[in-house]
Amino acid sequence: MHISELDTPSVLVDLDILDRNSQRMSDYVHSKGLTLRPHIKTHKIPAIALGEITKGAIGVTAAKPGEAVVMAEGGVQDIFVAYPIVSRKKADTLLALSDRARLSVSVDSLEAAQILAAASRDRGHDLSILVEIDVGFGRCGLQDDVSLVQLAHEIERLSGAHFGGLMFYPGHMMVPLEQQNELLPRVNARVESAYDALAKAGFETPVVSGGSTPMAYRSHEFSHLTELRPGMYLLNDRNLVTGGFATLDDCALTVLTTVVSKAVHDRVILDGGSKTFSSDRLLTGNHVGFGIVHADEDAVFYAMSEEHGHLDVSASKRRYSIGERLRIVPNHVCTTINMHNTIYGIRGERVEQIWTVAARGCVQ
Repeated sequence: MHISELDTPSVLVDLDILDRNSQRMSDYVHSKGLTLRPHIKTHKIPAIALGEITKGAIGVTAAKPGEAVVMAEGGVQDIFVAYPIVSRKKADTLLALSDRARLSVSVDSLEAAQILAAASRDRGHDLSILVEIDVGFGRCGLQDDVSLVQLAHEIERLSGAHFGGLMFYPGHMMVPLEQQNELLPRVNARVESAYDALAKAGFETPVVSGGSTPMAYRSHEFSHLTELRPGMYLLNDRNLVTGGFATLDDCALTVLTTVVSKAVHDRVILDGGSKTFSSDRLLTGNHVGFGIVHADEDAVFYAMSEEHGHLDVSASKRRYSIGERLRIVPNHVCTTINMHNTIYGIRGERVEQIWTVAARGCVQ
């Protein structure tokens, strides 16, 4: 199929860029003696996850049990849920996968650990539970070493579970290099303190799981890190480009749209709005707009209605025509994909893959 046969808006993934990004990450982790456990929250597609594993990933990370179910049903055999599970129903959903996948999960409370251990025990399973520590992002994670050691001891006393290691997420490090350099020693001090406290209490810490796409290629600079969990690195987006973490040539995903109106002076309207791109704002750079127009970087994608994308072309030298197609790099690739049932893998102008976004909407 030629891409001209696709209706719009459609989400496209350049397979050559996807493969290049995947190979680059694989080469990096192997050169640094790390392991890769990519987060599937970005693409939500088992076939893409299996491709990452083929290139050397040890398994995947998921946010919710529903995502883990989709990955296991798609053939993924090693799944880490990096999210606190605090209901028995969710715990049972996850542990039902224990006969087909190696499972691990992170917690930052005894309540969560008890719920997970009970579900694991009832299935005759011994679940690996990692404890999350906060390294400065301020979202989840224990704040001090006393609480960490205490929770590790309590997990070890639970039937159906064991202490599996440490987990952290440096989500506050999607900042320019100078700020990263200021934050990194603080993050490492927190990790080192936690690791040493566990060692003094007699614990081995076989896994230290951390990282993110903005810090992916600096992961070897994190203290004690054994595995990294980037998600967006395969596809990339405008936030990563304007933040300096990727180039436009690294962006495998674009949204194919059609010009539907140019009746208003200096404005072009596209057939994709917030229900196509999501409303996620630009978190890096100048914080303006919702995407990059591939054919015209002078155009400003400045606003969206639900079904309309608003371009300001007052600074553009390009002439637009009704019915012509444009490709847009969205602000945030994860939320864009979650708006669509299907995405298309292309090579050149040909569609080679048609993927169902199988874990779309799996928020439970």
